[in-house]
Amino acid sequence: MKIQKDLSYGTDAMQQLDIYAPDNAVADIVLVHGGGWWQGDKRKEEELAGRLVAANFRVAAINYRLADGEKAENIFPTQREDAVMAVNWLVKNAGFRLDKLVMWGASSGGNIALEAAQILDVPTVSWSGLNDLAGFMANHPNVVGKQLIIGADVKSKDIDQDGDNQAYYKWLVDNLTANGQVAYADATIYDRLTTATKPVFIANSMNELVPVGEVATLMNRLITLGVGVETMVLPGSRHGEGYMDDALSASIAFVTRVLEVGN
Repeated sequence: MKIQKDLSYGTDAMQQLDIYAPDNAVADIVLVHGGGWWQGDKRKEEELAGRLVAANFRVAAINYRLADGEKAENIFPTQREDAVMAVNWLVKNAGFRLDKLVMWGASSGGNIALEAAQILDVPTVSWSGLNDLAGFMANHPNVVGKQLIIGADVKSKDIDQDGDNQAYYKWLVDNLTANGQVAYADATIYDRLTTATKPVFIANSMNELVPVGEVATLMNRLITLGVGVETMVLPGSRHGEGYMDDALSASIAFVTRVLEVGN
């Protein structure tokens, strides 16, 4: 496996990416880290990237500018813009191919991956994506938002594994939108999904940070549009990469199928 680290795709210090390449890649995957749009780092994707490389995918793990709602800096849609910029850089400078590429992310990374995929016209794997932002805010008017700081050395698969956390979810949405300076509806993906949306793989747990009802809402919208969607709902409270071992093989099978590549 060949690894290239901290390649700059833009002028901001956060606009960097790592590339993990096998000898004979069958397709490309762009990994978007989680962290609630305001924290996290591409370094935490090393384990997942390694497992995808073992399945003969070339992988790019990207950083992006992080939201600071208090200062109204890097709020929505900054992260989507950076993900699209990173992919365009990869196509131009690293030989990535849009016709053989999937966006992949967990938690807020699952949201960013799906958002960017609408612009790039590529399929998505979204594990525990926070996607119904407006719906969550409307359904939890009395919840008081509370920030949750995660240690920099905590592995992605160990983050947010304690189940429902409405206070943190609400804080995340308010931080991303600078307390509604960006309308919650405008930061919600649903109206950007179209009949041209490429297939989506969704995974979630029954009792985790992301309400499982969001999975049904997203799935039904995609079905109504005639978009291929595969859904995996797991028991328990594991979030995002916490259920990697259970969701990875099905996710890889989805990528292999929709890109029509051998593996």
